[in-house]
Amino acid sequence: MTDTDQREASTYASRFYETLEALPKSLSDLLTSYSGIPKDVQRDHVLKLRNEAYSCFPYPCIGTFRFIEFDLAAHYAYKEHVLSPLKQLILDDSVEPLFLDLGTCFGQDLRKLAYDGALVHRLWASDIEPKFIDLGFKLFNDADKLPRDHFICPGNLLSASPEDKLRILDDKVTILHVTAVFHLFSLDDQKTAADRCLRLLRKDTGGPVLVVGAQVGSTVPGPFQLQNVSHDYSHKYRHNEKTWQELWKEVCGRGMWKDKVENVDVNSKLLKRTKEKDSESGEITVFKEPDPGDNMVWQMFEIWVTFS
Repeated sequence: MTDTDQREASTYASRFYETLEALPKSLSDLLTSYSGIPKDVQRDHVLKLRNEAYSCFPYPCIGTFRFIEFDLAAHYAYKEHVLSPLKQLILDDSVEPLFLDLGTCFGQDLRKLAYDGALVHRLWASDIEPKFIDLGFKLFNDADKLPRDHFICPGNLLSASPEDKLRILDDKVTILHVTAVFHLFSLDDQKTAADRCLRLLRKDTGGPVLVVGAQVGSTVPGPFQLQNVSHDYSHKYRHNEKTWQELWKEVCGRGMWKDKVENVDVNSKLLKRTKEKDSESGEITVFKEPDPGDNMVWQMFEIWVTFS
């Protein structure tokens, strides 16, 4: 995999929206039916929790309310390959699915799964920051609906420590969701994270298991500089379809995985996120073909791993 020239430095430290005009209909419906929060107080409720979160974690996804969008539900694989198996009852000797949401943040995608009918005992989540777990239960008002011990925290994809709490799910996960995580890392750290994902996946299903998610990508892949909240510049890496596939092929073809991974099928799409007005749902996110040379696009991916 060949790195391109380093991208121009950018900053996210100042991205903050003071207020929120309206909630997406999908979130409002969930807060009404699942969380029991009346519509007339929902916006203030979300704003209050956002401000509490931003005071601790001044990240752009918090400051710009990105966390109120259901990224997993917008994924092309959601209904068939994620939601459907998590809803189905096991009536024979089939392997029961187990879903893990890595980097869960407020746990919005997990709550959407529960709201859409996924069996709750199959749902797990993890984040490196324990406070996000608390904020998620406050935001969705569902301490009586989800088992608290299914939220593993802290869970660090880059940790090799035997104390790493993610270890309790090693070899157990059949659907691993990883959105807005890999683009936070350098290329070397991404390889470490991919290796950690493989250790989480269940090996004895008799068929492929799934890594699904999305991240910031680029039509011109390579490293770039990002100013973090400490105003230091760190090197990250954005992929296109080819380099993302190469990363997984490389990791699956080395070390212990060379003999354990029978096949890895990596599919991804580069998409441009735009906002449009909808008469029924208000402002909605629409995905379009990116422009040539666009170095900040949304990359959805679906990775099927078959172990020998």
